[in-house]
Amino acid sequence: MSKAGRNLAESFALSFPRTRESRPGRRRALARWIPACAGMTLGAALTAGSASAADVRIADIKAFLFLERSGKWSANIVGGPTFADLAKGGGAIGEPATGVFVDLTFSGDKNSTPKFATATVNIAQTGKAGQQIVTHKAFTNFIFGADGVQHKAFFLESATCMPMTIDVKTPKAQKSIKLDFECKEQAAYSPSMPSTSAIE
Repeated sequence: MSKAGRNLAESFALSFPRTRESRPGRRRALARWIPACAGMTLGAALTAGSASAADVRIADIKAFLFLERSGKWSANIVGGPTFADLAKGGGAIGEPATGVFVDLTFSGDKNSTPKFATATVNIAQTGKAGQQIVTHKAFTNFIFGADGVQHKAFFLESATCMPMTIDVKTPKAQKSIKLDFECKEQAAYSPSMPSTSAIE
């Protein structure tokens, strides 16, 4: 039996009057109640563990280009066409764009703060020579409000010359998107790799 269970059992025993007539009844009651007490204590511990590791769901992933002439953000580009030569202002965007802002939307229980909730992100890009550049990120400190929604975000520099896959995972959910970037004249523009990247 756990320490909490023993303490509850002792409190229960003290609640009976110490008379000779009540001793047999007290023993029988304790014999029935102590196992139940232990079960309740274990159940409470399991419930508390489950609540502290509450599910965090991935509601949406959006990505926006930073437009370097106007200083504005593009519309959400997830699900869009192939973007060619963005670094030199090519394509329908009409101005240079080398940075990508990624907005991750998570959902959870309303007004909750799951203690052990973690979301991991892998951003993979593949160059023309086949080399793969992978950036790893992790997010914690989820604090859900009355709507049960929270956003996490990050910015990638020099990121629009290679196809990009963003894979987001929580303990019980996964969601991925792909952004089709290419630079036909990549030799003329050689973007630096993010400092947080790990080459695999």
